Amino acid sequence: MIKASYDQIVDKIAKLAHLPIEDVKRKIEAKKAKLSGLISNEGAAQIVAAELGISFESQDLQINDLLAGMRRINVCGKILDIFEVRKFKRAGHEGEVASFEIADSTGSIRVVLWDTNHIDLIKNQTLKKGSVVDIKKADVRGTSSKELHLGSSSELKLSTKTIEKITKTEPEKTFKKISEMKKNETTSMRATIVQIFKPFVFQVCPECNMKTTYENDKCICVKHGVVIPKKRIIVNGVADDGSDNIRIIFFHEKALKLHDTEDLEKIQNSDFLLEKKQKILGTEFIFSGRLKKNVFFDRNEFIVTEFSEVDPEQIIKQFNK
Repeated sequence: MIKASYDQIVDKIAKLAHLPIEDVKRKIEAKKAKLSGLISNEGAAQIVAAELGISFESQDLQINDLLAGMRRINVCGKILDIFEVRKFKRAGHEGEVASFEIADSTGSIRVVLWDTNHIDLIKNQTLKKGSVVDIKKADVRGTSSKELHLGSSSELKLSTKTIEKITKTEPEKTFKKISEMKKNETTSMRATIVQIFKPFVFQVCPECNMKTTYENDKCICVKHGVVIPKKRIIVNGVADDGSDNIRIIFFHEKALKLHDTEDLEKIQNSDFLLEKKQKILGTEFIFSGRLKKNVFFDRNEFIVTEFSEVDPEQIIKQFNK
């Protein structure tokens, strides 16, 4: 089922059927009247689409045309960024998930990989920043923000196409109070950092970014064997917006940004950390990210994907509009 607004569905039907938007709306109103109004605008629109021979599945689409709920669609895009491969446990099963961001001339979207064959394309660096990829049979998921999800039946490969012009979609911020947030929801909040903890430093494989272990004083990656690791950091804090407080998590780049440095060694210096902690505590930020449940500690955590310090002058301007 397509999870989109009425106007979005109408616009999509009009484009695919090569009809004026007003003609499509008239067909939808006629369908509602025939069904005695016992159907929503969105439901009537999808019936009209089917009658016009339009399917929201198996389409070749540009990123800006994607609607949540579309299935088995095809997209071509240039990779803007590749994120670390992560492990997860679910119902006693351990697996991996990977993701990257692609863009075309119309917008950008996050691509989530669940199949090991696709994930290996990141681990062995077949896919890199700047690569153009063809994606087939992917599903569009999400509510406040959309993501492309690829399973074992999806296809992912390097493309022979070139994409010169790209557009990065700026996510639409939906603000919520901490007390109103729901698990796995992507949202934004305005809150003050009331506690910040010492950075946790860990090591990953330079090839696949997976955590490494030590055996006989050698750093081991389960895929690449003995490696010279690179360091990564995680910073935990607590944010409070007056309605409640929550643990907030900053992964590597975001942790460095929070401490206003790109020097990983510097962020491990006690004097530097104390100086930055005094500046960070009590500062109000706008955070964007996702609320997740940390099963191990039995608590909700907000994974920060973007943040900026609140600008009082901008707030005053908004109130004066």
